Amino acid sequence: MPVTLHHLELSRSERIIWLLEELNAPYELKRYKRDPQVRLAPPELAEKHPLGKAPLLELEDGTVLAETGAIAQYLLDTFDPDHALHPAPGTPGRLRFLEWMHASEGAVFLPFLMSTYCEATGLKDSLLDQFMEGERAKAFAHIERHLSQNDYFAGEQFSAADCLMGFQLDAISKRGGVKDGSALKAWLDRVQQRDAYKAMRKVTAED
Repeated sequence: MPVTLHHLELSRSERIIWLLEELNAPYELKRYKRDPQVRLAPPELAEKHPLGKAPLLELEDGTVLAETGAIAQYLLDTFDPDHALHPAPGTPGRLRFLEWMHASEGAVFLPFLMSTYCEATGLKDSLLDQFMEGERAKAFAHIERHLSQNDYFAGEQFSAADCLMGFQLDAISKRGGVKDGSALKAWLDRVQQRDAYKAMRKVTAED
């Protein structure tokens, strides 16, 4: 049965579109535009969920699920019974998969989010921004070290962890934050050649 993804332009819901395309799952897309003045989500999203944020996944029975990680886990449980995109418990890559799935919303994502916040609110070079610069450097070093030893975040096989990590790393690359010749750049080049990634970019080009 198709699910409905409530998608906000230029948001983390891009990686859920990517995951849906990787899973070849049936879905419908409901698009939302940001407020042109403050760049926040429109009030219509709050009518679907109290947090008023995207992504939101609406099931056929009307249940609405928030939080990127929870949505990704639901989709994997529902549309990936053979564990093609998420290593099964007890198999190689499972622990790294779990670590990076959650890092994409936590320890790795937060410093980059705060960097964007500081820049947008006039806090660039503030004490907060300087502290986050150290955290960003640690996150980059951790990512680079891991990808220099593994083709993908869960190991040698592409997984949903790559989809979830992809949003912020792709955004950083577009801002010139990824060095040519780095393991991270090589990873970006690999995943951006995937058919599902290209399909996601085609979908979001219409935002």
